[in-house]
Amino acid sequence: MLQQTDRLALAVTDVDEAARSLNNIFDSVVVDDTKDKEANARRVTLQWGCDQLELLEPKGPGPVADFINSGKRGIFAGGFTLKDPASVAARIENAGIKVTQQGDRFVVYPEDLRGTGVILSPIASREQRIGLMDKIWQITYTVPDLDAGVAFYSDLFGIEEEMTNLYSSELWGYHAAITWFEARKGAPLDSLEYLDPYENDKAAGRFLAKTNGIGGIYMATVHTPDLPEIKRRIEATGGGWEGTPNGALGFIHPRRTFGLLLGVTYFDNINARRPTPEEPEAWNH
Repeated sequence: MLQQTDRLALAVTDVDEAARSLNNIFDSVVVDDTKDKEANARRVTLQWGCDQLELLEPKGPGPVADFINSGKRGIFAGGFTLKDPASVAARIENAGIKVTQQGDRFVVYPEDLRGTGVILSPIASREQRIGLMDKIWQITYTVPDLDAGVAFYSDLFGIEEEMTNLYSSELWGYHAAITWFEARKGAPLDSLEYLDPYENDKAAGRFLAKTNGIGGIYMATVHTPDLPEIKRRIEATGGGWEGTPNGALGFIHPRRTFGLLLGVTYFDNINARRPTPEEPEAWNH
């Protein structure tokens, strides 16, 4: 049922500082500044390429304050769009998980869903691009058991019939799966990734350990033709960029993006090796 990965929400202690810093890196712009009554937080929304980045600063007790006070930083929730968000919200509620409605969108706070906050919104146009970003193409969860994690979220989100490929990374020490919302060459890359770390001393393993083995949203990845300029800006203003030898993928350290571990790549780099029903083994990590 999910169709697009359209936004991220970050929990921050100073929303003005975060907005300034992120806008300086990505040329994103503030498009909304409001009080989120349900979360008891100030919510500043950046237009971040074709998608959006929400920054949440707690204004008192509530789920954002709880997230920060527990020692966490970074991705509070990952957002998906679909034609009928109420239908998936109902599935989640039927599973005994609390859902909060905010106008035409639905929010699940991370404390209620294994550390994985969710925002469900109506499908929207993604044609207007602001700044250096293009689109969020993947949101990545860590899970303590890969098969169980994929089964749980696939049922919860109604994506059991979508194509899911399995792979392992010896470099990063995890077993993984990717569920593609539209599995065909040239289609949008929107997808949900799951990591089940088997080496606890590597990054994903350390993240899972910090959640006491529950899991959470580990990172997100975007695609943009302006990767070289983003890399230049990160390196020119304090560092925090780690790239692959071929230059087609880089990672921005969370200290530069207020707890967000962000992968940056090119559309063609992923599209060329995305699996499809015709080429199910195309993904070569």
